[in-house]
Amino acid sequence: MSQARGRVLLVFLAIAATACGGSPESLPPAIPYMDPGAVEAGAHRLRYALTLTTDLPAEIAGSYDIEQRRNLALLVLTLERRDAAPGSRVGAERIEAETVSLTGERHALALSRHEDPGGPTWLAPVEVRHRVPLTIEIRARATSASPEIRARLTREFRLQ
Repeated sequence: MSQARGRVLLVFLAIAATACGGSPESLPPAIPYMDPGAVEAGAHRLRYALTLTTDLPAEIAGSYDIEQRRNLALLVLTLERRDAAPGSRVGAERIEAETVSLTGERHALALSRHEDPGGPTWLAPVEVRHRVPLTIEIRARATSASPEIRARLTREFRLQ
């Protein structure tokens, strides 16, 4: 009788093992995280992007005097009214950004304001490291009466 129980147990374990497992190839791929690139508060929208300078077309980088280096990214910020036509940007009473390290250390980024045809754009160069997550916190206020807009983005770059 114990041999019969052993066989039943073995069959049960084999069925359980095949029922729980599956081929790793059958799993669907993970959905990549996509940062929205914009946040809203009150009547305004803050748009932001962080791009490696080597990914910028040379003529655009040159027009803003941006050095193109493998370990340098560019933070781009714009502020617009939510009810305005796309690409119509407004100024800000205050706009600032800082990096936050994995240990919580903060460093203010040097934002420079550029007057473009659609309105002001703020740019800041940001040093990046291979596979080291970089977090940037952004705060903006269009006017003293408008609410503060806050954004937080984290990116990791794989430098070639």
